[in-house]
Amino acid sequence: MMRLRQYLMCAAAIAGLSLAGCSGTSLIPNTSSGSGSDGKGGQPVPSFTQFTDIPMPSNSSLDMDRSIIFGASDAWHGRLVLNSGGTQAQMYDFYEREMPNFGWSKVTVVRADISVMVYDRENRVATIKLSGSSFSGSTVDVTVSPKG
Repeated sequence: MMRLRQYLMCAAAIAGLSLAGCSGTSLIPNTSSGSGSDGKGGQPVPSFTQFTDIPMPSNSSLDMDRSIIFGASDAWHGRLVLNSGGTQAQMYDFYEREMPNFGWSKVTVVRADISVMVYDRENRVATIKLSGSSFSGSTVDVTVSPKG
């Protein structure tokens, strides 16, 4: 029974990737257009505007290599990894304060060296993992998945 469930989950993931490839939409957050480049003719700066249902700290940047997103707006799921200039404690307080403002209800939290916060909203669950960075700031790992 467990093998069948694993097989079905794998098949669903492959089908989702296939359909996403056909849709012509990006699996990572959209980048800003126009003046959204780094000002040096380099890569465009990521835009968080497509994530309207999760609070994004103003002092953070998206780790494109570790993030993968399916969908957009209020229907996305996947993993966002943010490098934040704020400390782990500041990010904990930020998400604890802001998640309810975006319609998320707290399920459980563990505040420790690596803190984990779990919220739900309608038919989705958000898990936020907060860890301190080796240099400064912190890493915020937000995983959103369908409930059930």
